[in-house]
Amino acid sequence: MNGTDRYLIDTNILIYFLQGEEVAISFFNNVMDKELCISLINKIEVLSFPDLLENEEIEIKQFLLNFIILNVDDSVAEETIQIRKMYKLKLGDALISATSIIHDAVLVSRNEKDFRKVDGLKFLNPYGARHKS
Repeated sequence: MNGTDRYLIDTNILIYFLQGEEVAISFFNNVMDKELCISLINKIEVLSFPDLLENEEIEIKQFLLNFIILNVDDSVAEETIQIRKMYKLKLGDALISATSIIHDAVLVSRNEKDFRKVDGLKFLNPYGARHKS
């Protein structure tokens, strides 16, 4: 795996896809042959909206079956701690960054403001089409 074969998809991109946004759909069409992952925190975030209807929750759970879920282990926890200390990110963003780094995945998100500053993080914003490696 060279880090461009594996993508960790952030919550915002998952939501855009579920809402039928063209950029997100196009992105997924272009990477269908790659290893697509989400962090455990992404699963929690996308399924914990308070107004989520039962049929929507079922649809989202079915959609998430297409992804490898990357759990939190000690190496991810340690990297998260370092990222929080260095960049003062919220816990969720630091955890997603750390998961991406530890698993050598390109983080796909629209949240450039927080993620672009993290050294060692491979980042892609399909809405901005700028790539940092």
